[in-house]
Formats: sequence, C-alpha cells, structure tokens
Amino acid sequence: MLHSLIPQLSQNPNAKLSKAAMLQKGAEYIRQLRNDRMALKDEIDSLRLQVDSLNSAISNCQALLPATGAPVSRNRNNKMKEMFDEYVRMRTQENWKFWLLSLLCEPLLVSFNAQVSTQSVEELYRTTLGWVEQHCTLSVLRPLVLNALRHLCTTTDILTEPNRLPAEARAATNKPSGRPPSS
Repeated sequence: MLHSLIPQLSQNPNAKLSKAAMLQKGAEYIRQLRNDRMALKDEIDSLRLQVDSLNSAISNCQALLPATGAPVSRNRNNKMKEMFDEYVRMRTQENWKFWLLSLLCEPLLVSFNAQVSTQSVEELYRTTLGWVEQHCTLSVLRPLVLNALRHLCTTTDILTEPNRLPAEARAATNKPSGRPPSS
C-alpha cells in the first residue's frame, strides 16, 4: 500500500526496500508536497496582492472619471441652449406666460445636459432617473423657484408696473441673454 502512495516507490514496484528506506522515501515525498504547497500558497498570496493592487488602481482611475460618464461636448450644450431659446421665443410669442415657465426650466436644462448621458438607451434611462432623483426634489426645486422669482423681480417691472410684464416677457426672448430690456 505504501508503494502506491509514494511516486518514487511506485516507479519500481519490484525493487526490494527496507521499511526504513520506504519511510525515508515517504518522508522526502511529504517534505516535497509541503514545499510545493507552500510555494502554491506564496503564489496565491502574491496573486491576491496583485489583484488587490489592480482593484485599487481601477478604483483610483474610476474616481478620476466624471460621475456622468464621458463629458458632454460644448457643442452639444450650445446646440441644446440654442434650441431651448428658440423654443421659448416661439412659445412666448404665442403666450407670454411661457417665458415665466422658462425661467424655471432653464437651470433644469443645464443640469440635465451636464448629468444625463446619451451613449445608449440604457445609459440614458439610468442617468435620467439619477438626474430626476437629484434635481427634481422639493428641496432642490424650492430654491430654483425662489431664484426664478428673484430674477423676475430684479429684471422686470413686475413689482411697480405688472401690466408691462407681457411686453417685457416677449422682449426678453428677443434678446440673447433672455433678460428683458432695461427701462
């Protein structure tokens, strides 16, 4: 039975060895197996350290990336702003109250452009949901409305001559900045 367990003894099964010689060969084989096991354990530990190091490097690289994916080109932002301004201009000519709504929508458009990725439908869906959760809560919308009202009160004559607001709103959409003309 000992012959079958020790490779050195099983290579030559007809050789006659004393029990002491067989035990010696068995002890050598056990030492070899222990050394092999230790070498494998060292290699496993080394590979685990490499994996940890690579995971750390990946995490560091990912931390440097923007949270919204690839940065949106300035050209896309400009095009979206132009399209928004044109839409507001057209709708305000139809109904001056639309300009009031645009004061609330413009900051939302800016944050939407900055955060939502259109790389794929799944990415669009995921980043849009994240944007809604982050930018469409009452705690975020309240200051946005307050800033829009502050802008309205400081750039128009709504407090002193509210009847001029429809004309000021239409005039504001014809200016590049979207602000009403100074009177």
